[in-house]
Amino acid sequence: MAKVLILSIPEEEESLIDKIMAIINNPHDGQEIRSGKSVSVISIGKLQINITQHSVYKEGKEISLTGTEFKMLYYLASNKGMALSKDQIYNFIWNGEYALDDSNITSHIRRLRVKIEDDPAQPQYIQTVRGIGYRMGT
Repeated sequence: MAKVLILSIPEEEESLIDKIMAIINNPHDGQEIRSGKSVSVISIGKLQINITQHSVYKEGKEISLTGTEFKMLYYLASNKGMALSKDQIYNFIWNGEYALDDSNITSHIRRLRVKIEDDPAQPQYIQTVRGIGYRMGT
């Protein structure tokens, strides 16, 4: 017997719908999330993103990120595989109306790639989705 779940979510919470659908469609998708009393970690490829400690490690070495960079990486990682628009990213990070100014997001993505990618020119983690925005790969 099929189960039906009906949710009513305000329009401004569309990213929540995207998250729920991603979990339903790909509950494991190579992303490991461990939750415990004091640790919540998202592991993707060589990266470990510790949410409670607000830290990121690559191959056991800590990567120093600004608060904005961490929040952006967390948002992309928690939506692994989903194409996120610049509008969605902007609203998550700055909680405001997107001003159609890509330079702020683009510069943060560039700095993140330099810090986490083996080759920032050929990114494996933060991938550009032409005409949309970005997605977390690997």
